Amino acid sequence: MNNAINEILGKNLNNLNLFWQALNTQEQYGLFTHTSWPNKQWRADFSLPRHVALPKGKVFSTVSEQHALEVSTLSMKGQLVIMNLSIDKEIITQRPNSQSSQQIITLTYEENASDWASACGLAFGYDIDAKVIQGLLKDPNASVLACIIDDKIAGTAISYRTGDTLGVHQVGTVPSYRKMGVAAALMEYLIHQAQRDGIDYMSLQASQAGINLYEKLGFKALTKITSLITAQQ
Repeated sequence: MNNAINEILGKNLNNLNLFWQALNTQEQYGLFTHTSWPNKQWRADFSLPRHVALPKGKVFSTVSEQHALEVSTLSMKGQLVIMNLSIDKEIITQRPNSQSSQQIITLTYEENASDWASACGLAFGYDIDAKVIQGLLKDPNASVLACIIDDKIAGTAISYRTGDTLGVHQVGTVPSYRKMGVAAALMEYLIHQAQRDGIDYMSLQASQAGINLYEKLGFKALTKITSLITAQQ
């Protein structure tokens, strides 16, 4: 990678590192571990140490090119594509008009965290800790967003700002609302937010299901982040 790409990748990983640190985290000997969802363990630079002893139920995340099978105690669970978007601040787009049945809101009350966590859990197929979301609502760098259709949460997203970078996390659509433009509406809203706030870059880590949407919006792939689990899991 050239220096410019390395710099942009560094902004992406720094955002992910600080966002994850905001989610009920313990640190020991340079390793960060979540106490509940999202159940990750990682290093600040996402390198892969020679020896990893994962707590039960945790996933180790790394951008190391060393193949998971070279670490005898670990096996690969999955990969996400690290993507970034350079924001054009010369042309500020208007806030996107949602379809008549859609509304994008930012959560402000902790009591709404349970409904948001339930919807996000349905979107991703795993449990979300509502207490973690409640804590995130107090973080001035974070915005917890919901796409509302017919007074119900149809989609979810989190933005997290670190310096000149806005990280996008947990963009998901509740199954019964898929193919209705929910994820696109959330992303367009976030791009407008980034332009409005003078952000230089947006960053995210995409599943295969989301790559087409992000590429249409102008995001570029940089590399992959790998999830590792202990071999016996």
